[in-house]
Amino acid sequence: MAPVTSGLRRAGTTLAAGLALAASVLVAPAAAQAGDPARPVHPAHPEQSASTPYYVDCSAATNGDGSLAAPYNSLAAANAVTYGPGDRLYFKRGATCQGQLKPTGSGAAGNPVRVSPYGSGGARPVIEGGGTVYAAVHLLNVEQWEISGLEVTNKGATDAERNGILVELADHGTGTHYVLDDVYVHDVNGGDTKSSNGIQFRVSGTTTPTRFDDVLVENSEVYKVDREGLTTMSSWNCRAIYGCTSGPAWTASTRVVFRGNKIHDIGGDGMVVRATRDALVEHNEGYDIWMRSAGNNAGFWTINSDGTVFQYNEVHHVRRPGLNDGMAFDADFGTRGAVFQYNYSHDNQGGFLLLCGACGGGANTAGTVARYNLSVNDGSRILYAVGDAAAQMLNNTFYMKAGSTTAIVESSGGASTTLWANNIIYNLGTGGYGGIASQHTWRNNVMYGNHPASEPADPGKVTADPQLAAPGSADPAGYQLKAGSPARGAGMVSTGSGGKDYFGGPAPVACRPDIGAHQASAFDDAACSGGTNLVANPGFEAGGVAPWAPSGTVALDTVNPHSGGAALRVSGYPSTAEQKVTVEPNTTYTLSGWGRVDAYDTQLAVGVKNFGGTETRIPAFTAFGWKTGSITFTTGATNTSATLYCYTRTGKGSGWCDDLRIVKQ
Repeated sequence: MAPVTSGLRRAGTTLAAGLALAASVLVAPAAAQAGDPARPVHPAHPEQSASTPYYVDCSAATNGDGSLAAPYNSLAAANAVTYGPGDRLYFKRGATCQGQLKPTGSGAAGNPVRVSPYGSGGARPVIEGGGTVYAAVHLLNVEQWEISGLEVTNKGATDAERNGILVELADHGTGTHYVLDDVYVHDVNGGDTKSSNGIQFRVSGTTTPTRFDDVLVENSEVYKVDREGLTTMSSWNCRAIYGCTSGPAWTASTRVVFRGNKIHDIGGDGMVVRATRDALVEHNEGYDIWMRSAGNNAGFWTINSDGTVFQYNEVHHVRRPGLNDGMAFDADFGTRGAVFQYNYSHDNQGGFLLLCGACGGGANTAGTVARYNLSVNDGSRILYAVGDAAAQMLNNTFYMKAGSTTAIVESSGGASTTLWANNIIYNLGTGGYGGIASQHTWRNNVMYGNHPASEPADPGKVTADPQLAAPGSADPAGYQLKAGSPARGAGMVSTGSGGKDYFGGPAPVACRPDIGAHQASAFDDAACSGGTNLVANPGFEAGGVAPWAPSGTVALDTVNPHSGGAALRVSGYPSTAEQKVTVEPNTTYTLSGWGRVDAYDTQLAVGVKNFGGTETRIPAFTAFGWKTGSITFTTGATNTSATLYCYTRTGKGSGWCDDLRIVKQ
């Protein structure tokens, strides 16, 4: 099977346009010619000698010296070379090499070792493991490698633990710069084990803290592999929120990017990001996932990682042959601050999103944000909430066709504190809201179609037809708002919008947004942000804490504020600072602010109480860096005051508050 161009469908956004945004896109080297000139000495590394090109033609009758005129004719010959900075390893187009490519040696910063095809026309060069090797391509404890244009298979007579491309660091320390660009990996019958992959970046060993830094996999295809498609894995993964109290301490890989890839016909999981910080997964397509595995599997997901961003992906036709999972996306246990935005999920038997903090014995998955996504005809449930803290479902559009039994939310254990705000829930089926929905906060959602008895209260609920352009369409443009939509301008103010909608248009952060994934209305954030702030000393620049009333360990921090000269620090549970503000009866206000923490077991809460309604708070702050959030509340018929607070909900660490605002809507 030849690689297929990605079919991502998004109004105003193309895969090519998305890839053009990346400064790190690398162009595969041109086909080498006879007499290929030596690479000049790299200015940052004057000690490096000239690079050397090596050629491999496994269809050649005799083994040569690796030159273009007399190429090597086996992987064994290529593996015998110790490669250095700037060296190039070329494989003949149309030729198949059997066995394992396992080179030694490393490149240098700005001067990597590059592997690519040579020759004019013809099919890709093939590395065919034949099932007799653990990985058809195995980069072990090497750095600064770039591979492009290869086809890789590893199919044996029977299923066994095996991989297509395995990049591995074993007790190595930090390994830097790995690029896989335009590779095609297929037919890897690895069996039903998560150590078997199409492509995996693996950290192993227990003696030396080890991680990857600077990983890019792009423009590639993974097809018909077992059990997983494209993943990271690490033995250095132990931390309390992962349910681990002893073992190699969590050592996150950094600058991991999976972009513009096609992942399909996968036995188990499509794409898994493990033990990373701030990984980016964008412009990928995944489909026909969980095709053969007996375990639980999902489309694209992250576990035991911080700050993973999934954006501009299309995931569809994930099966659910088992009891659980089968959804497009998942923030699994030990995960903090994952973001799912601008994704298109459709026809997945297990639903749209899993939050699985209670799955592994650790603390709840915390701080997940799912915003401006489109879910069409997903099955089972939209959100499978199995333990999460301070998750936010913001400005998504969920469409369930007639005859659907998809539930809006379902749970099988674990506390869940999700905020649902500004979502369109277009439910023509019979699915309802599970009991877990009562733990969630519902604000300004469109709930149209079926109205089961379990439908939760929502003070800003809209039940009228949202007037989508072509609901039920396979084209995302069918879920844009018509001119007369009651969803226009009816959302709750949310500082967590990300600044744009699913279709790439701007989204407000100070004005009331449209409900759903399409921001159709014009807005003026500058004008909307001009409301009177009712909070006194909101940025703690007044020279002290007053008029805030402190309790516990509370102090000013003048070293690391969000802005200005100070922030408020509350340390240890329970410590708090409160302020009474004057409000008007029967009036809706927006509370917004910034917060952060310094320990994984700590959550910071910013909220409001004593206003004549149910106490409410911004979803808990759990990130080490400054994050913002907002919530609305409506005062009672006779209430003229409300109590604003900032306090540490859990843990032994500290939390910081800054730039707090209460503004009338």
